[in-house]
Amino acid sequence: MKYKDIYKAYIKLKKSKREDFYSEHTAEIILFESSRKYLKEHLGESKTLNISQWKSELATMKKEKDSLYYQIIDLRKEVEQTEKVKTCIEQLQEQEKQLTQVKRNELEI
Repeated sequence: MKYKDIYKAYIKLKKSKREDFYSEHTAEIILFESSRKYLKEHLGESKTLNISQWKSELATMKKEKDSLYYQIIDLRKEVEQTEKVKTCIEQLQEQEKQLTQVKRNELEI
């Protein structure tokens, strides 16, 4: 970790000198402590990262992403076809209205 040496030096100091050292290196000490806490929470008892597990999880997620992407493409095609059908139906309804109007006009004459 980047600030481990600063933190070790801070811990080794006597209490009388710690306050001055802390005020000089507050950011580094806080970053070290928070990163250590984060790693402890996420790594558990293990001190090392399980790279093979991460790679496996990454591969699984990529497959899932690809699958979802192809589903999106299929859904977009389906929506496009549905919109075409809707447009055709609306055009037919409009034509039918016009024909009905023409027939009424003919009957009135």
